[in-house]
Amino acid sequence: MDKEVIVIGGGVSGLCAAHYLAISLGKASLVTLETGPGPGGTTGSDSVDGYILDWGSNGFLDREPLTASWAEELGLAPDTIKANTAAAKRFIYRNGKLHQVRMPPGFFLSPLLSVRGRLRLCCEPLIPQIKGDSPESIFEFASRRIGREAARIMVGAMVLGIYGGDAHQLSMAHCFPRMVRMEQEYGGLFKALMAIRKNRKASPMGPPGTLTTYKGGIGALPMRAATALGDAMLYNTSATAIRPIEGGYAVSLADGETLSARAVVVATPAHAAAGLVRGLHPPAARALADIPYAGLTVACLGYPRDAVRHDLDGFGFLVPRGQDLRLLGCIWTSTLFPFQAPRGSVLLRVMLGGAPDPDANLLSDEAAVNLVRRELEPLLGITGAPELARLYRHPRGIPQYTLGHEARLDALDKAETACPGLVFTGNAYRGIGLNDCVVAAHRAVEAVVKYLN
Repeated sequence: MDKEVIVIGGGVSGLCAAHYLAISLGKASLVTLETGPGPGGTTGSDSVDGYILDWGSNGFLDREPLTASWAEELGLAPDTIKANTAAAKRFIYRNGKLHQVRMPPGFFLSPLLSVRGRLRLCCEPLIPQIKGDSPESIFEFASRRIGREAARIMVGAMVLGIYGGDAHQLSMAHCFPRMVRMEQEYGGLFKALMAIRKNRKASPMGPPGTLTTYKGGIGALPMRAATALGDAMLYNTSATAIRPIEGGYAVSLADGETLSARAVVVATPAHAAAGLVRGLHPPAARALADIPYAGLTVACLGYPRDAVRHDLDGFGFLVPRGQDLRLLGCIWTSTLFPFQAPRGSVLLRVMLGGAPDPDANLLSDEAAVNLVRRELEPLLGITGAPELARLYRHPRGIPQYTLGHEARLDALDKAETACPGLVFTGNAYRGIGLNDCVVAAHRAVEAVVKYLN
């Protein structure tokens, strides 16, 4: 065997798995293969004219101790930066205006929802818990508990902001398992929120934690992880197939070479993983190919601060579908992390595309920037052209946990059982966030080390 373990994919999950496999087995015992010229997948950052531009994710919530431990081992603890407290303020665009999402009692006076919509939401404690375990879409769950208007405006916008997805298509149980458990344990969301508030003496809205990044942007994490792996990282190296051999697996490469190992961690996007295991385990390949992705375009725009009339006091805003904007939302990056823009300037990150608007990802660079400016600048009172405009395109950016996802996960579990030493990891299965990728990597490491021992 060439190695004990081959990790295919140098995104966050692959890098984290390789890090802990190197600790457990020794760096010389593994190799990580990355198709691209650098690490991180869609997690990266650029420094341009004093701006720090994140390609995809702009950080993570600091609630996951495994992420903090990994960063500390990489020496990133001194470079950790928490978001400005203004991040707690969030807005939704409706009827031509930005409306702050408020907790009661302020919520009852907000024009974000109609009076009827607010009254329906207030009836949530009276809605009986659903019986049975039939799968529900996010929209079905939300409309059942808080009403169709709140589901469409508030939950629909949130789903676009997180998944770039359609709430009618995504599985509630797999996208927001915490909320499903809240209903199961407490009988309703309002009752659960009150119990959580009582127990932890803090706001129960949303997951706990503070948005966190590093000096140089979130891309510092994969860069530091890859540097630590050194020669155990191979770039511009594409795997094309995995096949069983005596005592392990052979991994075919695009250049005609073959590597072998006792175990293989597949940390690629699902569609790439499908091609790798097509000959090894066809049912798993079909399940992987059935996981759809939403394309996303991220536009980073920098303006002089005095060219923007809006106070930008908050996280940013989301746009539910059915309004007069194509934007999915805008993050006020320089409010969250002032270091990411030069002094006297502001940085805005705008998202386009997603599952409901795939054509937005086909726009030319000029057309995409013009669209963003046409919709964003009047809303925020911006005058003049941006001093910086850069696009990051992710044709297959975010995996979509659509209804039927449980069957796909079951197929992968069966493949791992049938093919000992083969493990799937990444954000296509049990969580799309950076923390989820780290947790998934630990699961993969545990499985591999157990198998090898």
